[in-house]
Amino acid sequence: MIEVRDLRLVLEIHRQGSLVRAARVLNVGQPALTRSLAALEARMRGPLFERHRQGVIPTNLGRALLAQAEDILGRLEQVERGMAEVRGGSVRDLSVIAGNYVLEAVGMTAAMRMIPLYPRVRLKLLGGNWADVPRVLLAREATLGLLDLRGAELDPGLEVEPLRRQPGVFVVRPGHPLAQRPDIGLPDILSYPFMFIARAPQAVQGHMAAAREAARAAGSAHPAFPAIMHDSPTVAVASLRHGDAVAAATLPIALPALRAGSVVALRWREPWLSLHPGVIRLRGRPAQEAEQAYLDLLRDADAEAEREAREWCAANGLSAECG
Repeated sequence: MIEVRDLRLVLEIHRQGSLVRAARVLNVGQPALTRSLAALEARMRGPLFERHRQGVIPTNLGRALLAQAEDILGRLEQVERGMAEVRGGSVRDLSVIAGNYVLEAVGMTAAMRMIPLYPRVRLKLLGGNWADVPRVLLAREATLGLLDLRGAELDPGLEVEPLRRQPGVFVVRPGHPLAQRPDIGLPDILSYPFMFIARAPQAVQGHMAAAREAARAAGSAHPAFPAIMHDSPTVAVASLRHGDAVAAATLPIALPALRAGSVVALRWREPWLSLHPGVIRLRGRPAQEAEQAYLDLLRDADAEAEREAREWCAANGLSAECG
């Protein structure tokens, strides 16, 4: 007997073209996935995929199963949504997987504004490493994904909606030795303890690595890079008052602390220090009412964040850097 998990397994292997990549997306070990596939092929009395050096290709039997799998899974989702509507008064979940930068900049704002509009919707906000977002979404463990689109490897089965670019800023405590210096470069910044996320987009890593080498050549590099690894930029900004560390944040995240005077911004000269956020969701999946409402609120928060960032930049003579 074929089960739903069998259909999802076969469909993901076909989409990824590789057992290794399919195991990564499904968040299982490759040996376990290989055993599950072998057990299914035994029940189907024939191989579903041919193994090649370049990956896997479905057999005639595999193609016959794939022809039905996506339709069956789509129908099951419709049944689940219909049952939720019939239950009416019950609490419904909306799961969002997000990289912490996008979540803390605009995702939480949208969530807070949704509470009074949809009191019977429970938002499950799963924050963390932006690089994990596509995998979690493809495994159907969340409905929406928020992440930095730079460097993200996105499956063709995902729809993408870019949001507005968010300028970045290096922030320090008031009175920090770098705070009053008008002309500083990245090697100067990396001479101090640096707080950063565990995995940055490649576009950021390259600049950081080059500046790190320049600081090391000048004999000024801080020994550990980063000195503190933490995936929440809000927590990093709030911690700066305790020492001479430098943190990178986007303006929407740093603005409350900047306005309160608990941190100050260094005058950056690096346009690559920015966030390129976006929303991803499964292609062809109709958005339900609560999901569409969250998306609308997210777009509003995104536009508001851009407007506030531009106003702050103009007031501080930094319009060129924020452009």
